Amino acid sequence: MTIEPARQASLVSMFLAQAASRPDRPFLWRRDRGEWSARTWSECRREVSEAYRGLRSLGLARGDRVVLVSENRPEWLLADLAIMATGCSTVPAYTTNTVESHRHVLSNTKARGAIVSTPAL
Repeated sequence: MTIEPARQASLVSMFLAQAASRPDRPFLWRRDRGEWSARTWSECRREVSEAYRGLRSLGLARGDRVVLVSENRPEWLLADLAIMATGCSTVPAYTTNTVESHRHVLSNTKARGAIVSTPAL
């Protein structure tokens, strides 16, 4: 089934429609220790829903900005979808930024939240 982008209200609604129409099919792949594994659409939908609920429980709401600091990996997309589902705006930042650069991004954007890929970040 092909979904026409013009018929969808947002990227999040397109994602949810695809997840509903193909729940057990592979969606995102990752390579770990030389082995490839896939997450299904339904697994990804569950992860996005959990992240969405977490963002909402922190008090984040439509119009807020959330900094996303992560390497290029499947979780980046899932976090971005959760941020969009909350009505927030994603502020991407490089993992290689200095502390001062991160401070600048956080203060300049007036971000109310941040998602980072590692405790060091």
